[in-house]
Amino acid sequence: MVLAAVLLILILTLRALAAPLYLLASVVVSCAAALGLTTLVFQHLLGQDIHFTVPVITFVLLVAVGADYNILLMSRMRESGLALTRSEVARAVTATGTVITAAGVIFASTFVALLFSSVEALTQTGFAVASGLLLDTFIVRTLVVPACAALFEERSWWPHRNPTTTGTRPQPADTADAPASSSTTEGTPR
Repeated sequence: MVLAAVLLILILTLRALAAPLYLLASVVVSCAAALGLTTLVFQHLLGQDIHFTVPVITFVLLVAVGADYNILLMSRMRESGLALTRSEVARAVTATGTVITAAGVIFASTFVALLFSSVEALTQTGFAVASGLLLDTFIVRTLVVPACAALFEERSWWPHRNPTTTGTRPQPADTADAPASSSTTEGTPR
């Protein structure tokens, strides 16, 4: 239900279907990586079982925050219209990079405080969310999402179509059917 709600919000906000799908996939992969890292550290290295609440809380928080960061980044990309080029992607990442990085680091650092809790579930949740936020901030939002946007370009806004890239460009009326002028037939240089 969380994924469906976030997908619907992304579709409504970005007025597209393609970008929300790869944005949601990036959030899910980020969350899975954070949970995998948490399992590696706590279960395999420290010998603790993962508390049953950790995946649920981590999932909800990382999907919500990841969707926020995605909307901020993709809205900046959409400001120049439907013609999304690699330079527009780079401009959007540059414009939002500081804000997203600062927000991610601040939010992650608040969850680092939970690492010092005597309650195992809180320690695991703090580690999972903090590592997920840092992965999302420094890898997903700065590398994965911009790479997807640069690969998809204006197809990110599908099903919207950019009129200048639909394959047919109108030709100017005065040169399309006009006969050659007398100056070009008499050998005058163009």
